[in-house]
Amino acid sequence: MRTTKVKLFQLFVLSLIVLSGCKKDNIAGGDDQQNAAKLNYELKYSEQQLKNWKETGSPFLETQQKNALNTKIEAHIPSQGGVFEPIPVGTKAYGPHPYQNRYWSMVRLKLAIPNISTPNSQLRSRVVQAINEIQANTNVRFYNAFNDPVTDPTWGFTYPNVHIHVSTDAKKGSSFVGLQGGEQYIYLPLTATKEFIMRALVNAAGMYNEQQRNDRDTYVNINTANVDPVNRYQFDKITSNFYSMGSFDFNSITLAGSTELSNNGQRSIWKKDNTDIVANTTLSDLDRGFLNYFYLPYIARTDTYRELATTVYDGNNNILTAQQRADLEYYINNGASNPGTSGRSPIVQW
Repeated sequence: MRTTKVKLFQLFVLSLIVLSGCKKDNIAGGDDQQNAAKLNYELKYSEQQLKNWKETGSPFLETQQKNALNTKIEAHIPSQGGVFEPIPVGTKAYGPHPYQNRYWSMVRLKLAIPNISTPNSQLRSRVVQAINEIQANTNVRFYNAFNDPVTDPTWGFTYPNVHIHVSTDAKKGSSFVGLQGGEQYIYLPLTATKEFIMRALVNAAGMYNEQQRNDRDTYVNINTANVDPVNRYQFDKITSNFYSMGSFDFNSITLAGSTELSNNGQRSIWKKDNTDIVANTTLSDLDRGFLNYFYLPYIARTDTYRELATTVYDGNNNILTAQQRADLEYYINNGASNPGTSGRSPIVQW
């Protein structure tokens, strides 16, 4: 299990964010099946991540696991750039770079779902609803990168982006976990619900599947014989280099339902009392706490000032006081004064 390096920035944030009851473990990222039509949601890992997992017990190696609390955004990168360190030119689309952060400053989205037909427009509307619900309840912020260039015009590093597309499979969606480094994708069936989409988005923000926790066997039964072989890794435990909060969370939006990934209609996962697990439709308190612990709600700016939204949550989902928020913004800007709204990025509607 990795020992987190505690730096000054982390100590300051933790002075405001009291995380009682938190422990090093893993948490979740999501699977989904909704309503009338059975929809399968696949949490994808690159070949290199699967290799890492087999050899080390974690898809992300320790050097790839730096988090937002002990890593500052590089001074020359605006928060809307999405990264805490510049990404070297030539970074591949899949497989995280060893000097790259798993989490984002702002999650950069490119919504490639044209608003031209009724099914497309309905799906696009649900994507926006999912974005708004996550932003309203957590510190995570999504930046509309649709009009941005491929590379930073000043510093030349390639922007990471999450492209959201309509899936070619009417019953299957997928996403990667966390910041991959380069272009990564979320694929959504046209019938994907808001909850389905929310799970994909929190995966992209860095959450694992709840059923992958190292302590899950105490809480659930799993029969991988009922799982499609290509999806069995989604029930493999992550045993090292992880972070979790509290005990197993049956309310997590990331927890797979009993037959979601079944290849024969039989249960692949169920509770110890022999009852079914029903996929959740909202972020649980622990889901929110995880995201609020690793993220700050930056306002997109073209300069490098770190401006925070009016509402900032701590790791227990409490809203910081106005003074605590001001102190935090002062600290992360090394005492620099706010240059005003002129430096904010123009708002690009979804």
